[in-house]
Amino acid sequence: MQQIFIYFFEMKHRIHTANTQLFAYFIFLALLGSVLFQIPRFYVSGKPVPYVDGLFTTVSALCVTGLSTVDMSVYTGAGLALLLFFIEAGGLGLVTFFTIYLAVPSKKISMVNRNFIRDFFVEDTEVNPRQIIIRILFTTVVIQAAGAALLAAFLYRTGETHSIFYGIFLSVSAFCNAGFAPYSDSLHRFYADYGICTIVCVLVIAGGLGFTVINDIATYVYRRFHHKKRSMLSFHTHVVLFMTVLLIVCGGVVFFIAEYTHAFKSMTFPQKLFSAFFQSVTLRTAGFDTVEQNTFSAPSTIVSVLLMMTGGSPGSMAGGLKTTTVFLVCCYAFKDQEDKGDLSVFRRDIPLSVLEKAVGVLVKGFCIFFVSLLLLSFSEHAALHTGIFTLSDLVYEAVSAFGTVGLSKGVTPLLSVYGKVIIILTMFAGRTGIIAMTMSASHGGDQKELTDYPYGTVIVG
Repeated sequence: MQQIFIYFFEMKHRIHTANTQLFAYFIFLALLGSVLFQIPRFYVSGKPVPYVDGLFTTVSALCVTGLSTVDMSVYTGAGLALLLFFIEAGGLGLVTFFTIYLAVPSKKISMVNRNFIRDFFVEDTEVNPRQIIIRILFTTVVIQAAGAALLAAFLYRTGETHSIFYGIFLSVSAFCNAGFAPYSDSLHRFYADYGICTIVCVLVIAGGLGFTVINDIATYVYRRFHHKKRSMLSFHTHVVLFMTVLLIVCGGVVFFIAEYTHAFKSMTFPQKLFSAFFQSVTLRTAGFDTVEQNTFSAPSTIVSVLLMMTGGSPGSMAGGLKTTTVFLVCCYAFKDQEDKGDLSVFRRDIPLSVLEKAVGVLVKGFCIFFVSLLLLSFSEHAALHTGIFTLSDLVYEAVSAFGTVGLSKGVTPLLSVYGKVIIILTMFAGRTGIIAMTMSASHGGDQKELTDYPYGTVIVG
């Protein structure tokens, strides 16, 4: 009995230690960036922005959100390079953090460590954590380099004098789902450039799939075409691809219909179709936009909020509640009450523990969003009262921050100091809080209750 207590104590201690180190990693980089962004050489005018704006920009970059209280034109090339560093540190750093944490303490992978690896990276728990790091870095470099080369070529064709640097910047920002662009108008000037927008969309989708899915697809293709072996994609990959296609297609259809004579009215038919597709992709935590967000109609805004809240997939650069979480909760919610046992989806049974974790993450995520919105309604009471922006604009802003999307209806620069701090905390919670909750939920149910209580009956519905 004593050994059991010691085992569970050590396991919970390790989970809590991982959470603490995860938060410490982001807090340290956030404070470092807020100080560095006070250096005059990073600004065209030579005058640094207020400290809270520097902190806001740093956290937004680390959380790969894309919200900004200042215009991108204020930064010099060095300032943009510093911003790019924090985007990469935030996007790639979060994905590799767990493996680094697991690989450094010891060479042997414990049972708890195997569970972490299974949850965030690969199904084969025998893989060396260091090999996972190498695989992630190699995949990132290859995809970002290819995207940078293509974007640089297309930007050069448009007459951009900084085509190479801007190509690298956009490629890293897109793959990390950050949404930062080196232009004041994001990507508005390229709304009719199908080449640039397509490359950005591909990078955003790739970054939002997750390294597990990318590796699974690459292995599947390699075995089919080189070894002619029969290979199958994992169940996780099937769910992620299904949800990705479903959300992009459904979102695109809604945007195309709702904005045909509204936000897209001045465009040609192909431009309307492509803009709807781009909007549906970028809302999955990317944050780029080719059309002003405050020009979209009410139906599009509602769908945008749902897409931003859903986000990308586990183990990816994207934020949000994650596609698999929403998928499992929806399947469980619409399960036939007469069906007994585990939930069956795509000829696979889903364990109850997985469903409980998904429901827990969903509810906790909505609680974070609700608290953020409530605090914003207090801090921005004066602006709401005078009509500077509406409650709908604040909802959009809060969801965008929580889902680490970065799209805004023009509210961000108008926020009060308290409002900026609330958004900073929301971005931080959206980026790290969901992961921390998942880590705790993944292993919190391994310990059986030492005391059994009588069953209680509650009327539901």
